[in-house]
Amino acid sequence: MSRTVISLNDSRWQMGQVARQAFAAPNAFDLPAVTEWLPATVPGNVRTDLLALGRIPSPYSPEGWPASQWVENVDWWYRRLLQLDELAPDRRVFARFHGIDYLSALFVNGAEVARHEGMFSHQLIDITAAAHAGPLELAVRLWGSGALPARRLSPLQKLWQMAGQRLYRSWVGIYPNRTATLKCQMSFGWDFAPPIRAMGIWDDVELLITGPVVIEEFGVRSQGAGDNHQPSALHLQLSLDAARPLPATAEVTVTPANFQADAVGPFRFSLRLPAGSSEVALRCPLPPVALWQPWDRGFPHLYDVTVTLTGPAGRPLDVVTRRTGFRTIEQRGWQLRVNGRREFARGLNWVPADSLPGHLRPADYRRLLTQARDCSANLLRVWGGGLREKSAFYDLCDELGLLVWQEFPFACEFLGAFSRDPTYLQLVARECGDIVRQLAHHPSLAVWCGGNEFSRARNRPLLATLARLVRQFDGTRPFIPTSPGPGDAHNWHVWHGGAPIAAYQQEQAAFLSEFGLQALSMNNEQLTMSNLPAYFGDPHKLARYAPLFNNQLPMANYELRIMNDENLAEVGSPDNSTHPQREIQNSKLTPQNSQLAQAVALQTAIEHMRRRKAEAGGVCLWQFNEPWPAVSWAIIDYFGRPKLAFERLKTWYTPVLVSLSFPVGRRWQPGDTFAADIWLINDWPHPVAANNLHISLTTRHSKFIVHQSPLPNLPADSAVCAGRFSHQFTAAPQWLIATLRHGDTVLSENHYPLGWHDDSANSRRLQLRRWLAHWALW
Repeated sequence: MSRTVISLNDSRWQMGQVARQAFAAPNAFDLPAVTEWLPATVPGNVRTDLLALGRIPSPYSPEGWPASQWVENVDWWYRRLLQLDELAPDRRVFARFHGIDYLSALFVNGAEVARHEGMFSHQLIDITAAAHAGPLELAVRLWGSGALPARRLSPLQKLWQMAGQRLYRSWVGIYPNRTATLKCQMSFGWDFAPPIRAMGIWDDVELLITGPVVIEEFGVRSQGAGDNHQPSALHLQLSLDAARPLPATAEVTVTPANFQADAVGPFRFSLRLPAGSSEVALRCPLPPVALWQPWDRGFPHLYDVTVTLTGPAGRPLDVVTRRTGFRTIEQRGWQLRVNGRREFARGLNWVPADSLPGHLRPADYRRLLTQARDCSANLLRVWGGGLREKSAFYDLCDELGLLVWQEFPFACEFLGAFSRDPTYLQLVARECGDIVRQLAHHPSLAVWCGGNEFSRARNRPLLATLARLVRQFDGTRPFIPTSPGPGDAHNWHVWHGGAPIAAYQQEQAAFLSEFGLQALSMNNEQLTMSNLPAYFGDPHKLARYAPLFNNQLPMANYELRIMNDENLAEVGSPDNSTHPQREIQNSKLTPQNSQLAQAVALQTAIEHMRRRKAEAGGVCLWQFNEPWPAVSWAIIDYFGRPKLAFERLKTWYTPVLVSLSFPVGRRWQPGDTFAADIWLINDWPHPVAANNLHISLTTRHSKFIVHQSPLPNLPADSAVCAGRFSHQFTAAPQWLIATLRHGDTVLSENHYPLGWHDDSANSRRLQLRRWLAHWALW
């Protein structure tokens, strides 16, 4: 047995509180000062453990999170007692921490073995001597988040900070202190989550027991793809540590992981290892392999790559398996090509799924990612204000055939800049370099991005560092400096700018990576217009869009699902008008109309971009999920409950879509002539047979067909305008329904509400605001 892994993910930990001391204190071992040891769970966070014990109120409410802020102003200890079985003399023992948030010191039997700043890098600690000596006490000292470093500003920056604070909201600032850390930026407070600066052992912990040699890191990349996109070779980069000099043999096998086929290998290599650390590069020629494909292009074939190290006489030293897949990724302009084929991105912006990320388990990721896949999305943008997620997230994206756009943890430095200090850039290199090394083997990872909404020109040192790390530790994927950037838009005319929803139909960017509207998610007695800002919603903007839909009656099969704490109620179908439609303090803002406004806005932007498929590379709505029970842009709320837009996204994101192009938001009256272009969109890599189209209209009292026509087959990977139709209304219209069929099979059925209008127009002030936003992010 060359490697034994003992998971320390359990509830056998203890936690205790101590007074604050400086992170730079030479002797941080004040564990004996803990007066009360409490049960704790790893992975977790300080707040999750205190909440489980009833020591703090729930931080998931407007009243609860401020009442838990005190935990950030003291320091904490976590400890775990271990008794290992008797070890052979040449066995080595290591403790691996996959992520500690944020300032920490590690102790083994009272002796400090590491002090660390960061949230995302792994720590591998050699505890062999202590493990052979007897029982182990593994202890972690955590500094409360009140001890986090602050930005150090020059006199000129201080002056700009004072002046700029009057221009921008306080949570943004010019040089906010959050930019002094590589901690999840959202945890400092955002417009959809409160400031909950979590700290804790938030990711996995395990013990590794190996022979005299340990494989510390294991990088996998393929090389030499030709016209058929088949790799010619597999390159492995091993970081090894040997207790003494010795000869060794490395054996590599490549085995299908999620399908049946013959294994590749074994490949054998003779090594002569020095004592201590060494780097070893191995190259394995490959026969033709099954390619990993996004789910809408084929099957996501995965392989297990296993490296086994043996010493003289075949004695086992160490063994590691890494799951990967083979595929090529290219970016041409703003169009992604996977294995040589264009992949139009039907994307979702992913934010942390919990304000306390230690709380997340693989089952949480599976639930959310399955929902993402079920609504026909093929890409997730992991937003730069969030996390390097846990390994389960990327493993599941590999398995489900979902592409990932991964941003580094930098976000929303609008009018200032991130630090150029060499010490800060060294921290960036360590944390972000480790992120690249951890994730580069995942075939789902398609794009690296430097971060969200900051100036490229004012942050050249940071972006140069990130680009170098991607080249050094990956080199197989595109690197986008920032989002937005040339050709990539964050369209906040609608919502932040108050522009009409129709403004989305003017978007000319090659990629639309942010846009959206907030919507209420629950029928909550406690939610009022006066306290709504405590849930981080914007009542003024909600009241700008939602009342437009007060007179829009949903169809019976287009029902809006509203959740109570106790039950589910169907709201507003015309044949069941007794359902409650509870308003908020008698305003015109209801869960029903806010969700319909959100859905129509998203539909307008998504279909506009999909019709521009020939010149555009994709669309990514803001946002898929949320970390806290807020009033936000999410289409699935914190509790996993879908809003109307999520249900309809299954239509707008399906690979085959019938789309009607017409000016949205017009006030339609009896006698008006309605006209629309008919677009047929096919994202599949093969033609689709479709032989008829029906367009029907509903009014308050009737439903009838207004257009039908035969259709040719849909070409592969295409967006085609198939004609135009017009109809004169004889009664006030409510819904237009376009149905694309092949025989009796419905390929796409799309619904358009017509019983609403928005007569407002873009203003010069909004145009100026857009120009200023572009200038700030230049």
